[in-house]
Amino acid sequence: MTFLIILFAILFFSLIIFVHEFGHFIAARIFKVTVHEFAIGMGPAIWSRKGKSETKYSIRCIPIGGYCKMEGEDGDSDAEGSFSSKPKFARFVILAAGAFMNIVLGLIISLIVVCVTSGGGIATTTVKDTVPNSPISEYIKPGDKIVEINGYDINIKQEISLALSLGESDTFDIKVKRNREILEFKDIKPHEFEQDGQKYKALGINCEIVPQGFFSVLREGFFQTVYMGKLVFYSLSMLISGKAGMSDLSGPIGVVDQMKNAVTSTGGGLVGFLNLLFLAGFISVNIGIMNLLPFPALDGGRIFFILIELITRRRVPPEKEGIVHFIGLVLLLGLMIFATWNDISRIIN
Repeated sequence: MTFLIILFAILFFSLIIFVHEFGHFIAARIFKVTVHEFAIGMGPAIWSRKGKSETKYSIRCIPIGGYCKMEGEDGDSDAEGSFSSKPKFARFVILAAGAFMNIVLGLIISLIVVCVTSGGGIATTTVKDTVPNSPISEYIKPGDKIVEINGYDINIKQEISLALSLGESDTFDIKVKRNREILEFKDIKPHEFEQDGQKYKALGINCEIVPQGFFSVLREGFFQTVYMGKLVFYSLSMLISGKAGMSDLSGPIGVVDQMKNAVTSTGGGLVGFLNLLFLAGFISVNIGIMNLLPFPALDGGRIFFILIELITRRRVPPEKEGIVHFIGLVLLLGLMIFATWNDISRIIN
């Protein structure tokens, strides 16, 4: 089982990298930027060929990483078709295209998971009924649509649990839509119950189920992807605010361990695979969003320099920008080593 999960992780990370670099490649071709090489993996090439456009396509022996090498990407170039000679908008799109494709991959995975799991219908945020004697039953009526909890927008059922878990008090505030009117109720206690010896807190409602259909699946898949993005931002917020520490960071080893837990926690089978697939989709969206952060060496860091150029109407000298990105790359590698050490420490302990 562990071997299969490691194999899945390697193949999926390779897919994420391929999709990311393919986004850069397609955008570069659209804006007529010369691409010298499109490579999947790192190290010596085990296969390569040149296309009609003189682009070298290669697969390298280490199935981690990859790149889309463009003319003038890391320096100034006067050559025709250089990245550096293109307008700011073109450079922005080329840089953002990789992250965009990662998010699209997450969306596709979400749609697949929803299609497979929603044969019996899709749970909505509309209240079917409330749990008898639950605190919320005094306020909510069947047919109410939940639109907000503790200030967090609610679009799908999963966001209800997330909003409750992010609350810092023992009560919650809720907004519902009833007959085109928005009603707000404050300081409601959660419904507490016990299952398998564990105590849980929930909203205290049962949601309406709608039949599986093209638009219901499309909507659910889209907001599942939005939900994944929210998880990324909430995690970053907790890290910045100190609610989560550096010891909570995970690297590749931790990701594989989480994948294993996603499968084994449900006993494997189709459910375990779907949990694994959902986690893979979340990782793809996570990587896409993280790549857009304005940190040196990331695509977002390069986009940040384009925004500086847009504001100052003067381009930062390529050699100075290169130094900044090199420093950022060193810091990122250090962070990766630290996260990997965290993973190893958790396994040992």
